[in-house]
Amino acid sequence: MIKNRSAFWFVTLFTAWSIDFLFWGKIPGVSSTLFILLALAGLWYLSRQEKITPHPTARWLTAGILLFAFLAAFREEPFTRVLNHLAALCLLGILLLNYRGGRWAHFTLSDYVVRSLKLFLDVFILPVQLLTAPPDRDQGGPARDKNNSSQRKFFFALLRGLLLAVPVLAVLGGLMSAADPIFGDWLSRLITFFNLEKLPQYILRGCLIALWTFLLGGLFLHALQKSETEKLVSEEDHWPPQLLGFTEAAVVLGGVNLLFFAFVFIQFRYFFGGEKNISLQGYTYAEYARRGFAELLAVAFFTLFIFIVLSSITKRTTDRAKQGFTTLTVPLTILMGVILVSSYQRLALYESAYGFTRLRTFAHLCILWIGILFLGILILEITRRWNYFTLASLLAVLGFILNLNVINVDGFITQRNLNRAAAGSPLDIDYLKTLSMDATNSLIKGTNHPELNAEQQAGLQGILACRCTYLRRQSLPWQSTTWSRYQAEKTLEDLQNLQENYPTFRKKEGWFVVTENGIQSCDWGIENQDF
Repeated sequence: MIKNRSAFWFVTLFTAWSIDFLFWGKIPGVSSTLFILLALAGLWYLSRQEKITPHPTARWLTAGILLFAFLAAFREEPFTRVLNHLAALCLLGILLLNYRGGRWAHFTLSDYVVRSLKLFLDVFILPVQLLTAPPDRDQGGPARDKNNSSQRKFFFALLRGLLLAVPVLAVLGGLMSAADPIFGDWLSRLITFFNLEKLPQYILRGCLIALWTFLLGGLFLHALQKSETEKLVSEEDHWPPQLLGFTEAAVVLGGVNLLFFAFVFIQFRYFFGGEKNISLQGYTYAEYARRGFAELLAVAFFTLFIFIVLSSITKRTTDRAKQGFTTLTVPLTILMGVILVSSYQRLALYESAYGFTRLRTFAHLCILWIGILFLGILILEITRRWNYFTLASLLAVLGFILNLNVINVDGFITQRNLNRAAAGSPLDIDYLKTLSMDATNSLIKGTNHPELNAEQQAGLQGILACRCTYLRRQSLPWQSTTWSRYQAEKTLEDLQNLQENYPTFRKKEGWFVVTENGIQSCDWGIENQDF
């Protein structure tokens, strides 16, 4: 049981209040980073107070949490931001699950499911147990226990009195204001001064803070008391149960290998063979290339799922069965690699014809990391380290998210499309408008690109002028700021005479900018707001 309850509830209440202060009515930005830092600091402080030492492997999780927490305040591209938040929260959840145990690297999917259910139950059970448990007798004797009990009774009595007084005062104040206009004016000024017209909102936010305090208390208590080393689910009675024999698994893997071999044979004969062979079958090279890259990506995911399931539920009690399963895995991985290369080439041809978009960029990187994951799982299969499959999948997902941050998706898309335009392809100005502030530096570079024509450069200048107006008119609280937005504001301020040369104005339909090409819409697509 917690020894210093006052410190525990103070830290928990402060962390819960920070949720309201950082997120209520605000778009997440640097607020997410600050909240995660406060949560980690609170957990560390409570550990020191309770003299609880986390497992040394918790440092790796903490480093990952901090990395993605800071990245969450760095990028503006929506999908990357969401994944950064999810990655930081996911790693924070793993830290809470195994704060004292340190065996998270060995967790299988079954361990995550079972431990997550225990955490869910503890979030509601442990705070109630702490609130209803009698005070410890070894922390100051009966006199201190009696004093603490009296303080708690006074606090709860005061809280109940305030809750009862608020509706009574509201009713009586309304009646007395109606009876005396002078008193009514004074009461109105008092309400305005203290902003009491938002009292219902304050009550709601107070209730939410109390709820978050309760839930955060459960999370902290689980980490401090219930996250010690235990026997893993995968070590108990062969969970998940191995229901499938090697023969059945070999038939499934063999059939998949044969199907993949037939597909790869067609790929080498037609797709990898060039435009001439495809034209003989009634398709143009571009039509053949643009078809199916999404389906092939789905094949990769489904194959990965099938392999992990078969690996988990197949009996491999003999050396022959283990060797046979591994032997079938090697050609499967090689053939899957060829299919991923085919999907990658199809997507590349699609981009060369129509340009780069977010979805195509995500698919490109996803294909790369699926290939890395297949290779990693093959190595684990050969070395018989099956319990690391879940860890390999987690690392692949985190690598994918980190890759999105490193390349700067919107900046990458802008730069690639500008390079295509410089080579003679059309430039989709309307699509570039929809990109986030991450693309600002690439757009500025495009305005000075020597191989872009005057019409294309004017379109880019118009986008930048619209962004100047957007940033100037939309004032966000500091909690919603990101580094990308801050950098864009500073960079656009340094552009001399941008808005004098490209004035913006508002009509009923929205905002527009005047460029050498005429009047251009400032529509921002999914990020468009009435600024």
